[in-house]
Amino acid sequence: MFLIAPLLVIVAASFTETDYVIFPPRGFTLHWYREAATTGGFVEAFFDSIGIAAATMAGTTLIGIPAALSLRMGSSRTQTILRSFVMAPLTLPAIVSGIALLQVYYASGLDAPIMGIVVGHIWRTVPFFIRTLTAGLDGIPPSITEAAESLGASRFRVLTRVVLPSIVPSIAAGLAFVFIISFDEVTMSIFFSNPNVMPLPIKIFNFVEFSVAPVIAAISTILIVMAFVLVATLQRIFGFSQVLTKSAASPKFAT
Repeated sequence: MFLIAPLLVIVAASFTETDYVIFPPRGFTLHWYREAATTGGFVEAFFDSIGIAAATMAGTTLIGIPAALSLRMGSSRTQTILRSFVMAPLTLPAIVSGIALLQVYYASGLDAPIMGIVVGHIWRTVPFFIRTLTAGLDGIPPSITEAAESLGASRFRVLTRVVLPSIVPSIAAGLAFVFIISFDEVTMSIFFSNPNVMPLPIKIFNFVEFSVAPVIAAISTILIVMAFVLVATLQRIFGFSQVLTKSAASPKFAT
């Protein structure tokens, strides 16, 4: 109840007839959902966030899968070095990482704010993606890969025909994490956003500075439902609840 109660308050407040967020709601109306869809640029910001999250997923996949495989198959020295790099984004406050990336962005002379946002999101999400994949790799019995090698399969064939198909649920779970984290990221996005590129969380952040209209509660309700549907769908398709449990208990990232 401690975790769910705030969500229920937001959902209920999105239907109030008052011009401000209140709980319990007074009356029932869908006006604030129509307001969210037609005014304030929230729809444009929503699609900006979708595009940024999709690009973040692609970049995280290109970095995360090779890194996770190296953590599983590389030498002990390689694993130690990679683990330090992988955990680095989690040891620094997001605002410190954001300032550092902003300095690199200006020093490079780039004029592509959306690229800055995507790079920042990849920086924040790669550790979670790799941790989830590592948990899936730890669940593969060594006897399976040994059997493939004993039958004459090369290391590349073992990787593409045995290892990668076995961690598809882990990849799906990791990408779900990446999408949700990227879609909700504020700290990294705020450094690179401008009037032309403004993810939805930044739009919400700017809006609540000057207004307490329940339109924010309506948008929040949509995001809550969207996240629930995404996780429930992937759970039904891939059944990755065990992957999440293994990820939480993975000893390789305990330090």
